[in-house]
Amino acid sequence: MSGRHFLGARSANIIFVFVLLTLIGLANLYSAGAETTYFAVQLRHTVIGFLCFVVTGWFVSPRLMNTYAYLFFGAICIGLVVVLILGHTAGGAQRWIRLGSFRFQPSEMAKLAVAFAVAKFFYHNRLPQYFLRDIWPILAVCLATFVLIFKQPDFGTAGICLLIALTQFAFVRVKVGFRAILAAGIGACITALVGWSFLLRPYQKQRILTLLNPGMDPSGSGYNSLQSLVAIGSGKVFGKGFMQGTQTQLQFLPARHTDFIFSVFAEEHGFWGCMFIFLLFAALIYQCLEISRESKDVFNALLGIGIAGLLTIEFSLNVAMVLGMFPVVGMPLPFFSYGGSAMLTVCLSVGILIAIDRDNARKSSQSIL
Repeated sequence: MSGRHFLGARSANIIFVFVLLTLIGLANLYSAGAETTYFAVQLRHTVIGFLCFVVTGWFVSPRLMNTYAYLFFGAICIGLVVVLILGHTAGGAQRWIRLGSFRFQPSEMAKLAVAFAVAKFFYHNRLPQYFLRDIWPILAVCLATFVLIFKQPDFGTAGICLLIALTQFAFVRVKVGFRAILAAGIGACITALVGWSFLLRPYQKQRILTLLNPGMDPSGSGYNSLQSLVAIGSGKVFGKGFMQGTQTQLQFLPARHTDFIFSVFAEEHGFWGCMFIFLLFAALIYQCLEISRESKDVFNALLGIGIAGLLTIEFSLNVAMVLGMFPVVGMPLPFFSYGGSAMLTVCLSVGILIAIDRDNARKSSQSIL
């Protein structure tokens, strides 16, 4: 039987949660921008993303992903370089490559590319235990990716790429001595001081200061956080109802279709609605981890961990951001925020999970036979 006919035990759960989150996200975006074209464009993005999800999940094998992992990573890095030279600028940031009427954001796809590169590295360089000297090449590659994205500037996405890699490192036996930890701590302090003094732009510094005290500039950099908290708080326990959120419909809530899309949902559906979304994401991430645990292949296992890290980090940081617990750094909420590149990345990620689970099922069937 062809491998594509196998459907892993966890795939049905993933597909159910994936479809449900996508539909809820589209409905929420419609409410957030009912008088705009955002919904129609995002619907097109979703259709394209769903087609990529099906192709990746049922017609691309993990073995093929493993073979071309470095090539994929290299192509994305070339795209990041092209962005810095010829990229389209919008909102003070140079992050996009224009492809006719479409705009592609390589930094979004870099999240997946980093997960691919780390998984491939540990698959190709298998050791019972790693020391820092063994993993410095992949650390250097991840830092180079961080720099390329940070230069756009996009500190949020650059940081997510590093955190995804660190999530994968956490599931590999890397022995770190006290001196290495001390050196890393000192290096982090020096980097923070240099970054604050010479690398961070004034608006980035202001966002960090606003996090500590949103009231210091209520009509400026603190406006977004304060309006978000008002919207979330006004939702109370059960919310105001679909398209009934005053902060959203009266357009007091800024960036309501992108960064603060969760505030729209919280205002309209309240505490219990938010808990439902939390449970859906928790279920999806749990399935990611279980698929990784069941994988008998290092590449598949670490790639699944990377995708779990991507979804966990983006969801957690976006919610923390709209709650005023994290600086406003342009963090999309998976399945909810407007954006073609972000939706494509999420759909490909879930498709990869289906492919890995399908491969696990095929190998289990072969071992039984």
